[in-house]
Amino acid sequence: MHRRPFISPIIVDLVYQAVSGVSGVHFTEAVPCPVCSGMPVSHDIKKRRFSTVYTPEGEKHVYVFVKRFHCRDCGHLCYAKAPFYEKSRFGSPIVDLCISLSRNHTFSHAAVLMNRMGIVINRGTVRKTVQNNVHEVRATDLFGIEIPDSILALSTLVTNADPAVPLRGEDVLLACMGDLE
Repeated sequence: MHRRPFISPIIVDLVYQAVSGVSGVHFTEAVPCPVCSGMPVSHDIKKRRFSTVYTPEGEKHVYVFVKRFHCRDCGHLCYAKAPFYEKSRFGSPIVDLCISLSRNHTFSHAAVLMNRMGIVINRGTVRKTVQNNVHEVRATDLFGIEIPDSILALSTLVTNADPAVPLRGEDVLLACMGDLE
């Protein structure tokens, strides 16, 4: 008989709030063309999946909006600064959580822990994510679980935000930036 691992409700709320709180945030800050350092010109806005979470109604995708630009000089398509690692399907805090949990747990157990935190992910995705992202992640031990500092900062930002004012992309980037640069 398998026992479901116990995770403090504080951690569950903290992670869920951090991940779901960025829903609908727009990232619009232009960067110079990565190919030729040319001037970017506005192209469109793309909806990107930040993560998938469990809700009482079932699974729900959390999306953010990232502005795309094309280079005036070479025509290359590039994205605004956003909290995503290169070639990553999930937001950087999810990748950081995969990496930090996989330090002390198997990929399978890390996936179970993330599921208990409300994040929809399987062990194969955790394994691929960890193998494709080899950077160091700063994390803090909370009740025996390593939680990335990016999730702690993002949760603080979401908790302290005024519900009447939408989160700014720049603020979310700052919260996630600890491991993005």
